[in-house]
Amino acid sequence: MLSQLGTRGPGPGTGTPGQTVGPPVPARLRPITPNGYGDWLKGALLLSPGSLLWAPDDGIRANPVQLAMAMPIATQRTAVDLETPDGRFQLELDPDLFEMSQMLVAEAAGG
Repeated sequence: MLSQLGTRGPGPGTGTPGQTVGPPVPARLRPITPNGYGDWLKGALLLSPGSLLWAPDDGIRANPVQLAMAMPIATQRTAVDLETPDGRFQLELDPDLFEMSQMLVAEAAGG
């Protein structure tokens, strides 16, 4: 059934066609450093089987961040702090919606 939901869209950060599960979801992300929270960066979540990639909007100087296996370390009403292989980040997204997104991409990958 999930294949019926998939749409063709840009691959994560590559500009090449790839299988995505729905349209990009606008979401801001900011790094968490030893000095506190960094500036918010505009971008979008790209959901595809096994991948929950935050990609920066055009003109934003930042690297994409893979969030599929990110571990929540703190939650707020409208944001979740995450531990990733690339560091710590705060994602401006309802924590329950983030958890459901992780589950969706894992199930789409067969996991």
